[in-house]
Amino acid sequence: MKLLPLLILVLGSPGCARWGQPPETPWVPAPAPDLGSVVARVGPVPIYAREVEAQVARSKSTPREALEELISLHLLAEEAHRENRFRPDWFDTELRSALAERLIERDIWPQIQRDSVPDQDLQAIYQNSIHIFVHPRLVDAGFLIVYTGHRMKPEASAQRQKTARALAAALASRHIAGPEDFEAIAKDAAWAARDVVYQRLFQSPDQPFPPKVGAEVVKLKAPGDTTPLIEDVMGFFIATYAGEQPAENRSFAEVRDELRQRYYDRWRVQRLEQLSKKLAEGHRVESHPQLLKQGAPGRGS
Repeated sequence: MKLLPLLILVLGSPGCARWGQPPETPWVPAPAPDLGSVVARVGPVPIYAREVEAQVARSKSTPREALEELISLHLLAEEAHRENRFRPDWFDTELRSALAERLIERDIWPQIQRDSVPDQDLQAIYQNSIHIFVHPRLVDAGFLIVYTGHRMKPEASAQRQKTARALAAALASRHIAGPEDFEAIAKDAAWAARDVVYQRLFQSPDQPFPPKVGAEVVKLKAPGDTTPLIEDVMGFFIATYAGEQPAENRSFAEVRDELRQRYYDRWRVQRLEQLSKKLAEGHRVESHPQLLKQGAPGRGS
């Protein structure tokens, strides 16, 4: 089933159990020794090792993921059975699968369509990511940094200041074509041993590094442009131009559809996990993934 790999029940430690009232109508299949050990139970219904192996083959997943997928399928079937929606012949695995998929299509799928993502959720994502949609011109820059900080002892800080000035002097006599040259310098054992590090990021006039650093970085215009040594409370910085991103000021209304497209898959997985947990609240669930390789009989907790 297309949705079952997403409908994964988040369980705690192996052997955990949740208790609820079992369905009134018996529908537990007869013991099937040829299916191997019992590796999980959903309500009174066992899941066997061979079933997990078959699910691995079908879904191309790991044994643990396959077990969780089967637990989710059984939870859906248990919910439908509890509400007397069907009384399948549990020897017919194809019927059981089809009925569970029908339950997904009728009760779950309508809740997780792309258009179902609430605007309030998208608004929250927009606010948390506002810097992506509303920002001044950003400079993509490579940085060589010698960090200090106000908590560093004076002796260590003085040594790093000496390193930063030596680094600036070395760069003054070297042609810098782009951030790759800075990265190579930071990887040089001689400079790495002296705590010179490399970072590449988008810098605005005041983010993510402080305004003193940003003021110099935003002056960079073309490949090869490099700042002088900048001393700040965080340490010493030298930056070189890699590219830029123009200023943007996009409202929520302008990016709503883009946000829905970008975050839909993540939102759908979260919703499916919530629905799976809700289904599990009324059923006893046992999971013994450690038995998948051991082949030992499962025991309830």
